[in-house]
Amino acid sequence: MLPSSQNPIAISHPKQQPSHTMHFTSLISALFLTLVALTSGSVAQTVTYRGYSSTVQCSGSNFFCSDGGGVCCGPMPAGFGFSAGFENLPNGSQGQGYTDNCRSFLFAVFGSGTRCWNGGGARANFLNWFHSAGRIQARDATEAKECTAPNGFSYKDGAGAERVIKVAAGEGEVIAEHFKSQNWTALAAYESA
Repeated sequence: MLPSSQNPIAISHPKQQPSHTMHFTSLISALFLTLVALTSGSVAQTVTYRGYSSTVQCSGSNFFCSDGGGVCCGPMPAGFGFSAGFENLPNGSQGQGYTDNCRSFLFAVFGSGTRCWNGGGARANFLNWFHSAGRIQARDATEAKECTAPNGFSYKDGAGAERVIKVAAGEGEVIAEHFKSQNWTALAAYESA
């Protein structure tokens, strides 16, 4: 008898992987690509964070910033920042409050989800949020950071209608004063956000 390599009747087939192995490899590749897409989406997320006048809850009138993270927002106008809310913090992120130019640390809240800090009388004059790999202990900075003023104000007018207006640079204290004096006409003149 001839060896199979010399046997004219013997048919040689290249080895093929079983179909279940190929399916498993495709599944792992798809899961990896999905994970990369989800992670990339959360990194580019914009978070809105607010400084409230309430000392016990994150509700009512507030000045806010909305950005992609790492921005010092403040100072909050007089009477605001006694509670702070961070909407839809991504997983692995944190919101922080400071008393002075994002350098004198006051508090931190950790994502994911919407988080609220109640000051109970303490005031966070500056806020920010950023992505972090874990719960890092915040430290007071030695140099003041350049900060961006809040870019919006949310409130209920005299008729109880909720309004959200844009806050131009340098207008925060003026808007806060209009709100405190219930000058609804002056507030209505601001551009809606």
